[in-house]
Amino acid sequence: MLLEHLGIGRATPMYELYARVAPRPADWPVLLTKLGELVNKAYDCSKDVAGIKAPTLIVFGDADAVRPEHAVEFFGLLGGGKKDGGWDGSGVSSARLAILPGLTHYNIFSSPALASAVTPFLDAPMPGTR
Repeated sequence: MLLEHLGIGRATPMYELYARVAPRPADWPVLLTKLGELVNKAYDCSKDVAGIKAPTLIVFGDADAVRPEHAVEFFGLLGGGKKDGGWDGSGVSSARLAILPGLTHYNIFSSPALASAVTPFLDAPMPGTR
């Protein structure tokens, strides 16, 4: 089963990358079949997400396969968006959410917007450190 309904055919950047690094590029249909099975499988990772205690940045594209409301749900499970952050920032959670405009699951990694969103989070001091 080819994932043509997701736009994943041989004339795509995804295939070009796969063909460059795969030990057997002819197995492309096998990969697509497994991806198709995966995306059609129901799963719920909300308990796992809610259990994350480390500062977490969630980044999605607004044209991603994951709907923005689902990204917001994850953000809420991490404690984000529950209340106003306050003038002094004391109400800001350690979770962050970035929904980047005009990006998909396929092109987000090559966008400068990703680095602009992630760098301040990575550069920030860890809670409890000086």
